[in-house]
Amino acid sequence: MTMPSADAKPGTVIGKRSLTALLWVINLSSISASVLVYIFLAHHALRELDSLLVSEFVLFAPMVVPVILALQLSSLAGRFEVRMLLRLTNALGAAACLVLFQFSTLNTWVILIGATVIGALDAIQRVARIVVIKQYFSTDEIKFTVPLTLTAQFIAGAVAGAIMAFFPSQMTAGATAIATISLFACAALCTFLLPPSAGKTPPGQAASFRLANGLQLVRELPALRRSLVSFVLLGSFFQGFYNISRVALPAYHLGLSQQYVGLLQIVASLAAVAGALYFYFMSRRGTAFDLRYIYPACATAMFAACIGRSWPESYPLYFAYFFLFELAFFRLQADIMAATPKHQMPMVAALQYALVYAGMMLAIFVGAFTVKWFGLAATAALFATGFGAAQFVRWRAASRASLYAASPERN
Repeated sequence: MTMPSADAKPGTVIGKRSLTALLWVINLSSISASVLVYIFLAHHALRELDSLLVSEFVLFAPMVVPVILALQLSSLAGRFEVRMLLRLTNALGAAACLVLFQFSTLNTWVILIGATVIGALDAIQRVARIVVIKQYFSTDEIKFTVPLTLTAQFIAGAVAGAIMAFFPSQMTAGATAIATISLFACAALCTFLLPPSAGKTPPGQAASFRLANGLQLVRELPALRRSLVSFVLLGSFFQGFYNISRVALPAYHLGLSQQYVGLLQIVASLAAVAGALYFYFMSRRGTAFDLRYIYPACATAMFAACIGRSWPESYPLYFAYFFLFELAFFRLQADIMAATPKHQMPMVAALQYALVYAGMMLAIFVGAFTVKWFGLAATAALFATGFGAAQFVRWRAASRASLYAASPERN
């Protein structure tokens, strides 16, 4: 019996390698377009409107929308074929940018509405990007596919950081309009090359996207529950700290200019890409990423990056922190997707993003005060301790549950 090649056709018109590359291009184009819109609107709100509040809203839009519209997102992802959903959202993104940049004056309301619309389309695509991997790839292929297809978001972040650092004055409305419309259109056109997905939603399943259904599924599948809870804690504490420190470390802790804020974004994005590639190649070799060692190493690097007094000291440690974070992120994301039934993936993906972003927003809110009162290093120590305490409580609860279930009185 011969094994199919890595580029064998999965009952479709293109092979798995070509499919992975195509999904990567779609993700890179759409994410880059969304990030450019966020950066331009946030920068415009600060520079032209002198409104920090409006600028912060623009940057929070990608996190707020998945929390508020979690059930609607899961329903959309379950009812529409994933190719059509990606095509439609990218086409609407191009149309929204065309309308947005037609305004001669970008006032507060135009910026708020524009950020909300792009944030909603971006949120739908975040769920669809997870669903599409589950639809096209087998359980064994997921751990190889996830890091490659999702690296696009980190490269988009690096591009955004480079623009912030080196070309802030070139971000005109006209240039941003051309770039974002072209990128969204490219992503929409690429979806026509996607093959029909092999999996179909069973009859009656598409209408069952409720919070109670998601929680019941998590209770029924222990492997999914363990991975999902760990993923939410990881995102809340470690990615929440990233959202605080990516500006606070260079600008507040080190007292550096905006160029170094952009440089740190590039460092983090390169660390994420390096982590994704390392995870991919080592997974191919059968390496098991033991989270018991990755968690403390990540926490140590995170704290160490915040006690340096210059960027040559802090930035390499920040690279290590985010590299290790990405290893844990991809391990848990792959575990979640492997443990989730295919027809339930839209609901789980929406629930996952809603919980993570809710946790991140809480972490950012708390961190804003702790950085001001106690400093960035103390905040890093607090977040690392909080994550460790949460994991310890989970471990104790699981141990007690196992002992309770195994007791003779219960058999």
